[in-house]
Amino acid sequence: GGGAIWGGASMKSWFTHYRARRLEWSLSIFSALFGLVLVLPHTSMATPGYSPVLSVLGEREWGAIYAAAGICHMMALHVNGRGAWTPFARLAALFINSQVLLAMSLAFAQGNILGTATITYGSLAVIFCGPAIWSAALDCGNEIAIWRGKNGD
Repeated sequence: GGGAIWGGASMKSWFTHYRARRLEWSLSIFSALFGLVLVLPHTSMATPGYSPVLSVLGEREWGAIYAAAGICHMMALHVNGRGAWTPFARLAALFINSQVLLAMSLAFAQGNILGTATITYGSLAVIFCGPAIWSAALDCGNEIAIWRGKNGD
């Protein structure tokens, strides 16, 4: 299912392990789309509440970082399970995505440490990315154990 997409691939084959990685797929898609919205030629961060964030980076720069983090995360999820190295790619992409979210939270915290944006981005970084990082780290440990078993270490 899912119909043909580029080169005959289906949506099902693109969203590798979607059921097991729904949270990660959602985070990666959010980051990519949020980044793409921020790089569009309009102003999204126009209210004074964004001034702490804009004092760190401009809107387009935040957008480029978010889009890159989200796209890298999607690519890591897409190749997940196709080789022993893929959990490490997933772990790295998750870590980067979490740090981008945390950076946005900390930037908002400069203006209002208890503001909704501080709490929202911080929660995405810790509460959502944290369990996914843990899961990816466990998968990395499994791959290391398999490698050691094959190589007598």
